[in-house]
Amino acid sequence: MSARGARIRARIWCLTPNPVLETRFEAKTGRRTVSAGGKAHNVARQLRRWGISAISLVPNCGREWLRAAKRDKAPIIHLPVMAPARMGWALVDGAGKRLDFFGPDPAWRAMEWSAVTTFLQKKIGPGDWLVVAGSVPQGASSGWWSNLFKKLKKRGVRLLVDSRGTVLREALEAGVDWAKGNLNEAEETTGGRGGENCLQRMRRMSRNRSSCVVTLGSSGLQLIVGEGRLRVRSPNIRLRDATGSGDVVTAALVYGCLKGWSLKRTAEWAARMGAANAARLDAAHLSLRG
Repeated sequence: MSARGARIRARIWCLTPNPVLETRFEAKTGRRTVSAGGKAHNVARQLRRWGISAISLVPNCGREWLRAAKRDKAPIIHLPVMAPARMGWALVDGAGKRLDFFGPDPAWRAMEWSAVTTFLQKKIGPGDWLVVAGSVPQGASSGWWSNLFKKLKKRGVRLLVDSRGTVLREALEAGVDWAKGNLNEAEETTGGRGGENCLQRMRRMSRNRSSCVVTLGSSGLQLIVGEGRLRVRSPNIRLRDATGSGDVVTAALVYGCLKGWSLKRTAEWAARMGAANAARLDAAHLSLRG
């Protein structure tokens, strides 16, 4: 079944609190490209490629970022915050050889955090999805993220949080539907070691309410959903650039949930799509069959 023919009514809101304007240099060719980055924005872009009407939520971060984002063809709605995009630089020196550098995170004022709470509660309604992904600005009070997630949960919003540290901990405390991180992020957040140990800790932190995912790079991913545990291996590929593969996995998890796929089918397809991105295959046009 194609995405275009599916009856998917939920709105998908993808919140990138901390977008980045990335300049990429290729050492061998001298080529320089500028792109609009941000994990949830990447999720929105990928879902749009699969036919899902996802919306990218970002601060009002300036004309240059918006100009670069136009090519992504995802509708953008601004949060009530004026905050410049972080600057990022990537040096690519061959397949799988990439160095990333980022400027400091911005800081929002207390009134801006409050305005964002009000804005999201007005915009996002019952049955919608909110995907929160990536790093966040400084300045949030303790418990801000947890309180936001709890308020949205009460309204019937489905929540997927892909982050680390405070945001991921507060997401688990609030019992969001899905909590996700790569192995480094999960270990930092939970204090555990290894995917299985981190998953168990994440489930306990959520009081067994959240479905938890840890991505393991070329080794695939692990999940705990309800009483089910699953480890999915990533297909063998010729690595070119793994940047953004975790965001493709997030998009695939949302897509599988929207389609009502089984956990196994969703997880296997997510691992395959993440690998396709790392190989720089055209994930937008790969088969949507699980």
